[in-house]
Amino acid sequence: MMEPWRSDKWFVSPFNYEEEIRKLMFLPERVIFHDVTLRDGEQQVGVIFNKHDKMAIARALNRAGVDRIEIGAPGISDEDREAIKMIVTASLEAEIYSWCRNNRLDIEIAKECGSSGVVIETPSSPIMIEKPHSTNLELLKNQISENAQIAKSEGMKVILLLVDATRSSLKILSDIIQSSEKYCDGITISDTFGSILPFSMFHLIRKIKEITKKPIEIHCHNDFGLATANTLAAVAAGASCVHVTVNGFGERAGNAPLGEVALSLKLLMGVNCNIKLEELYKLANIVARYAGIPIPLNKPIVGQNIFKIESSQSAQWLSRGDPLAAYPFLKELIGNPESKVVLSKKSGFYNLKLKLEELKINVPEEKYPEILSLIYRYSLEKKGEVTDDELLDILERLGLYQYKVEDYMRG
Repeated sequence: MMEPWRSDKWFVSPFNYEEEIRKLMFLPERVIFHDVTLRDGEQQVGVIFNKHDKMAIARALNRAGVDRIEIGAPGISDEDREAIKMIVTASLEAEIYSWCRNNRLDIEIAKECGSSGVVIETPSSPIMIEKPHSTNLELLKNQISENAQIAKSEGMKVILLLVDATRSSLKILSDIIQSSEKYCDGITISDTFGSILPFSMFHLIRKIKEITKKPIEIHCHNDFGLATANTLAAVAAGASCVHVTVNGFGERAGNAPLGEVALSLKLLMGVNCNIKLEELYKLANIVARYAGIPIPLNKPIVGQNIFKIESSQSAQWLSRGDPLAAYPFLKELIGNPESKVVLSKKSGFYNLKLKLEELKINVPEEKYPEILSLIYRYSLEKKGEVTDDELLDILERLGLYQYKVEDYMRG
């Protein structure tokens, strides 16, 4: 019998589903994914998307089941204006959103571009209100209400994004929310500087849920490496929409990565969403290509090395016949086309056995120590893995293999 923590494609901790833990959560039935790769993701240093890049990425996001795509800032960028118009004409299933400053002009331009919704960004902490924006709370509240009302009257959905909410106070957040919520379809709590703990995030979202009945959305940055954890904590507290970027691209240390959040929601929390998990690997590589920034080899969920086995212990686990003894989920779940046994100084009997089976080469097991000794030495000399071709060279030197025509063709 399958359990939520175990299926034929994954095996995670059953403690996630203990009744004592579940009763502390306020999980929504389904979570909406609001992708900000094309706006916040582009704010990562060195990332530039033109309108054609944005069209290609938007199509990939749409194929992956993303509910809402935030294309850019049409009030600031002519290129974003053109990108939004192009993407709107593509008639994607995903809703198209524009990022707007808290002013009327941005909202009007978003409407002209055909946006189905706007994210109105507003400061919500004393330092942001008083310093960068040089205003005061009363004036700010009036502006938010006025602009949100304008956007609503134009037939667009309105999401209010509270910048630096986690460095504010409940009093200020409550004042802003209550003054404008009647014109909003959702309220986004932004951990703009990634500076809150998951326990604290849970507490904050519960308090916000007492302030408003509007859907709560969560937008986390990764300055302390907690963006995914804080996003999950917010969902556990009742947030029903997550803001993410592909590969965690974003300003400074980036945003909550789409792949990590989607897979964690499904496997670790049992929460449904529209994301097609089998598209995650392909989507990550498409965005990496257009961004010109490679995916770290060991990046959770989508890294190229995630399904490679090099240590002798992991190879022993894998050799037992059930890959879930060596992995928490299978590569097929996220659409990763490759798993591989790697040989190096860290490898042992089972690595070699699995690799020889993979290459369909029969070698007596009594020869394994001699082969592994050469693999160990070769790996140390090159400070890296021993490739398949290098293994064949070792076997040939030991008189255990004779090259075939197809080997030369492959090389």
